[in-house]
Amino acid sequence: MARIAKSLDTLRTQVNAIAPGRSKAADGWIGDAAHAATASDHNPNTASVVTALDITHDPKNGFDSWAFAEMLRGRRDPRIKYVISNGRIFSSDISPWEWRKYNGANKHDRHVHVSVSIHAARYDDPKNWDIAGPWKAEDIRPAAVVKPLLRRGSPFTADVTALQRKLGLTQDGVFGPKTEAAVKAFQKANGLTADGLAGPYTREKLGL
Repeated sequence: MARIAKSLDTLRTQVNAIAPGRSKAADGWIGDAAHAATASDHNPNTASVVTALDITHDPKNGFDSWAFAEMLRGRRDPRIKYVISNGRIFSSDISPWEWRKYNGANKHDRHVHVSVSIHAARYDDPKNWDIAGPWKAEDIRPAAVVKPLLRRGSPFTADVTALQRKLGLTQDGVFGPKTEAAVKAFQKANGLTADGLAGPYTREKLGL
């Protein structure tokens, strides 16, 4: 049986506590027949987990989804894959954390769409989200510095050199197959998804 990702279950619970009287008319997580025909995150993944959540825009009753989306963009939780709100989308990977025009048929102006990472360690991370308020679209705390995602072929030489130093490799600044293999071995040894990508969780474990 399909279930919602634990990170999104936590987020929904927190939103309900912030705005207990909000409308849930446009809330949703598991997709309908129309979603099933697409590659939507509202469809269960191979583990029968849905990694997307829609939360109704209801500013009159305490939940302004447009401001909420901007707040999420500013706080940059590493569990986020992308967020769609009011005709715009931002991603943690593509032009990271910058709003871009959303060209889908549904502008998502009646709800905010939150998709979380494809990796179980992230989408099922149940810790509370940093959504403390009050907040509004024009009053968001400064964004944290986000370090680049390092992967095979990454151009971030200084970051790759630091990564190689932590892994005990020759420090040539080139993220090639040996560095990728070392990252995967480190991830496997530390209970992380062994994908060879040095993102926030891997960096944290390495002390980078």
